[in-house]
Amino acid sequence: MANIKSAKKRVRIGERNRKMNRFYKSSIKTLVKKYRTNIKTFESNRTSETYEVLQTLISKIYSRIDKAAKKKVFHLRKAARQKSRISNVLKRVGKP
Repeated sequence: MANIKSAKKRVRIGERNRKMNRFYKSSIKTLVKKYRTNIKTFESNRTSETYEVLQTLISKIYSRIDKAAKKKVFHLRKAARQKSRISNVLKRVGKP
């Protein structure tokens, strides 16, 4: 454990940042998993309602990825790559 006051503060800041990084990463993973399951349901049931659900999920995922990139949890290129992959999945499936 650190003895110097500034080192103790850095430990506290590091712990706070670790929790926030974990929050962003896990929430993005959860949203992407939900998105992939909804893609499968859309493939079996091609209706406009299921397509709208996909659109709202994409907007939530994009928002969370952009916030994570803004807070330096992800590199900007990684954020762009993730968003591109998510949109390509929907393009491959097509519209209803």
